[in-house]
Amino acid sequence: MLRHNIGCPFCGLCCDDLTIKSEPERLTVEANGCPLSERGFSQSPATGGSNHQPRIQGHACSLNEAVDHAADLLGNARLPLFGGLGTDVAGARAVLSLADRAGAVLDHMNSESMLRNLLAVQDSGWMTATLGVVRNRVDLLMIFGSAIEKHAPRFYERFFNNAESMFGQDTSARELIIIGSSADAPTAHGDAHITSIPCPTDRLGDIAMTLRALLQGRPLQAENVAGIPVAQLREIVTRLADAHYGVIAWATDELDFPHAELAVQAFSGLVKDLNITTRCSGMPLGGNNGDYTFSQVATWQAGFPTRISLASGCPHFDPIQYNWERLLESDEADLLLWISAFDTQRTPPSGNTPGIVLGRAGMQCEIEPEVFIPVATPGIDHAGHVYRCDIVVAIPLCSVRDSDLPEVSMVLNAISERL
Repeated sequence: MLRHNIGCPFCGLCCDDLTIKSEPERLTVEANGCPLSERGFSQSPATGGSNHQPRIQGHACSLNEAVDHAADLLGNARLPLFGGLGTDVAGARAVLSLADRAGAVLDHMNSESMLRNLLAVQDSGWMTATLGVVRNRVDLLMIFGSAIEKHAPRFYERFFNNAESMFGQDTSARELIIIGSSADAPTAHGDAHITSIPCPTDRLGDIAMTLRALLQGRPLQAENVAGIPVAQLREIVTRLADAHYGVIAWATDELDFPHAELAVQAFSGLVKDLNITTRCSGMPLGGNNGDYTFSQVATWQAGFPTRISLASGCPHFDPIQYNWERLLESDEADLLLWISAFDTQRTPPSGNTPGIVLGRAGMQCEIEPEVFIPVATPGIDHAGHVYRCDIVVAIPLCSVRDSDLPEVSMVLNAISERL
């Protein structure tokens, strides 16, 4: 059976135009897919078998027995850590409620990447656009980094190379500037409008600060920055300033170097400077495993996006102290509740900390956890909502097959009732 206009939860774009072929033993993306959606929809079988069986210490058990044992472990824990947190809006609400009752620390598996944006926003703010604004208004797009299509495979197709816009813009005349380690341009766009400039990833912040200095008319005592001639950077500044609506985009997953939040702050500062004389917006891309979703839910319920402790009875944020990897390595957490409903490959870390795992059916942990409960995947096994990377739209997901798996929210609420 073919299902049309299906929402995809497997990257931050959350495309909602997929066609899915549903068969008894597999799902196939028939139209409007990408490598991430094709992998995501095909990861686990639909019903039955050992993949759908809860376990306690590796032994098969009923769901009620697994829930009871998980509740006992949480009730006796001194400092439980809730990690992974790959779930939908309902699951995020349930995990925050359970953490409040258990006095737990919460930290998303992608928090290291998330904080590169969040710390910059906390310090100086930013001016960003929605994906709809990019699609309909941009005339010059500048990318810091070179792996946008890895993290958001359909970004160029849906929001830059789109044939039509709401305001009659000639989208074929759009300009693209890519500054990155291997500046690969999208093949669907005319080469005449693409400028690719090689630059080491860890020097992107330096380039952004140089562009800011040139925009403000400050003198530079250098002929090149990170191997890029200053004359070429001056030409880019002119193009940015002359654009009617510029967008500066980056993917935080790619900014994997120390103090990368300072680079994000430089990108955001360049956007602010350009808005003095023209229109420009930032566009942070990326996102997977429900990181934007958890960040949104946690912020509206606890006031902070991740790395939150509820152990004292009220939310406390600390980006260093409540790092999930640090808490496990230092043995400060004595119980790990790991949630990964989207990806069988995002397994809990191996270690000595006892674990409760709510994982997508088919997940194979390196070390068998104390409790394993296979859970339904939002957008495949049940309906739900996830947030897009522009964090203004919650995309509705639907069920594309029948499943006997429990939802994350249902399992967490059941554990909470038993505490």
